[in-house]
Amino acid sequence: MTELSLPFLIEGDVEQRIAEHPDWLEGIEFGRPRHGHPEGQIKFHIAAVLGNVEKFFDGSPFRRDLRLITLIHDSFKYRVDKSKSRCGENHHGMIARRFAESFIDDESVLDVIELHDDAYNSWQCGNRDGRWDKAERRATTLIGRIGKNIDLYLAFYRCDNFTEGKESNCFEWFDDFVANIQNETSAGSRNDDDH
Repeated sequence: MTELSLPFLIEGDVEQRIAEHPDWLEGIEFGRPRHGHPEGQIKFHIAAVLGNVEKFFDGSPFRRDLRLITLIHDSFKYRVDKSKSRCGENHHGMIARRFAESFIDDESVLDVIELHDDAYNSWQCGNRDGRWDKAERRATTLIGRIGKNIDLYLAFYRCDNFTEGKESNCFEWFDDFVANIQNETSAGSRNDDDH
């Protein structure tokens, strides 16, 4: 393995191939201290999120996937064309997904990389504008898209959100929203069985 000057350790062949890619290396140097990311460069955010993976999910079957998501999720912010709308192929999550497709074929991991900010963006609809109806519609659409991989999504969101400079209320809102939907679905299934 090549020695890299990173504030975290690389594990396994896939991570090593990612960490040797010049586009990824350029991306993790990008960033400056700002609201929500006082650590500045993305490599320091990756280090913080990897620390949470170890703290919350050491020994979990999600650990490997969470590490891969963490390494890639924000590493392509530098590729966003700020003169255009930051959506679709010009969103850093989609750019990251396209990069990840060269290394990862697990759709659940790729979906989390692409959609990792969607829960926060849903919450922002309510928090910023008081449009909680819109926030819930966006969150419902996200949950439908993530499907059975919602636990992986929530695990990553927890690791990404519990870093310096971020508040937990957006995660807690989405976590509660998911739990309520799951409870409603479960109650509906029980009622269907009673007939």
